[in-house]
Amino acid sequence: MKSNRREFLKKPLYEGLVPGVPGSCAGMTQRCDSGTKGKKAFAASAVKRTGKGKTVILCIFCWMIGLCSCSRPAVTAVGIEGELYAKNTVKAVFQAAADVECTFAWYASERPDGNWRLLQGIHTPEIVLLTSYAGQYLKCEITASRQGKIFPAVKIVGKTPVTDRGNPNTDWFRDAGLGLMIHFLKIVYTDGGSAAWNEIVDRFDAELFAVQCRDAGVRYVLWALGQNDGYYNSPNGAYDRIVGVQPGDLCSRRDLPADLISALKPHGIRLMLYLPGNPPISNKAVTEKFRYTYGKDSPTSQYTQTRWESVIREWSLRYGKDLCGWWFDGMYRGGIIETRADMSLEHNISTHTLAAKAGNPQSIVTYNYGVNAIQSNSPYDDYSAGEENHLTQLPEGRWIAPGIQWFHFTYMGKWWGSAGTRYSTDELTAWAERVFEKEGVACFDVHAYADGHIDIPQLEQLKAISEIHEKVRKKQ
Repeated sequence: MKSNRREFLKKPLYEGLVPGVPGSCAGMTQRCDSGTKGKKAFAASAVKRTGKGKTVILCIFCWMIGLCSCSRPAVTAVGIEGELYAKNTVKAVFQAAADVECTFAWYASERPDGNWRLLQGIHTPEIVLLTSYAGQYLKCEITASRQGKIFPAVKIVGKTPVTDRGNPNTDWFRDAGLGLMIHFLKIVYTDGGSAAWNEIVDRFDAELFAVQCRDAGVRYVLWALGQNDGYYNSPNGAYDRIVGVQPGDLCSRRDLPADLISALKPHGIRLMLYLPGNPPISNKAVTEKFRYTYGKDSPTSQYTQTRWESVIREWSLRYGKDLCGWWFDGMYRGGIIETRADMSLEHNISTHTLAAKAGNPQSIVTYNYGVNAIQSNSPYDDYSAGEENHLTQLPEGRWIAPGIQWFHFTYMGKWWGSAGTRYSTDELTAWAERVFEKEGVACFDVHAYADGHIDIPQLEQLKAISEIHEKVRKKQ
């Protein structure tokens, strides 16, 4: 609208509108921000330039243009898009002039006309509805500014309070029950550089892998994009720009997750992604570009967090609705998760979560606290991170906390990413049956060879666990 209007107000278009009075509407090109008084002056300026016979026509014409260009508000509220239930993501919908900047503030109240409580740290048009918002109305205030001038805030109030439905976004996860995880990392397959890594990624047979997942009976795959060495099995332009490298140098040329999605989807198997919640710590050149700490996980600065969110957002938008969840590693207590949860900071756990959900607002996320009792690490969790080294923990019910699905994550081999088995099949199935009976979800890290084959002994144990899951589901 802005550029079209400016073209319309250019002098050559006006010449000829009032015959014999070249440039008679020149006064209309000035900005009118002062309401009715401005419109009157605007029209009067044009009248002075006309003959008597054309005064009335031109005044009406000028008045109409004044109304169109001056009375239109900087921001017009439309409403809140999305269902208002806890754990869902909704957004304020509005229309804004092209030349204004908008800021956002969200509030909650038990009554739509009651006292509103500011939700600190939410500065985005989108908001993740926490379970603590249940029973409360939401309000978004949008404040527009233009060249230093601040306009009155526009308010959008939700029509109904936020409801508590548990967490419908995890229903598919509960129904799936069993999944596998692949640490497809450069350090697992090669000591070489970019050329060797791209060759490894190119060799992986996604179709073969998908068929084996189907035969194993798993309903989702948790796939590692990368980890600490700075190499990834998917392109990412934001990452390349920040680090200052070319496509294919650190991020593979092949988009392996996209190929996995295409191969898995016909079998009804969903894809989730594993990624550290912080930039790489074992590649000094990369760490320096993100201004992060080399060799150890630590709290992120706002500089680091802003850039890491841009990397996450690009992957989320790349895969869209086909990406069903995220597992963020390294969000440990003792400074890291506490800094991310500091809502006085502009970039915080909310902006991180929104970056992850940018392509699919219903995708599920978790922030890993390390090996510990299964628990929630953040109110933004959709499921517990569940990292464990043994099969000792069992759920008491589906929820580890309100709206947070119970989830257990361990390795099937001797260690993470390794082949072979460490438990007997009877031990695994006995434990898994008790998990599934309480609507828990389990994931086993297994080894995939470079060509896409899953380790056969691990595949057989997954099949046995899947059969137990089917038996339990039929009873429920």
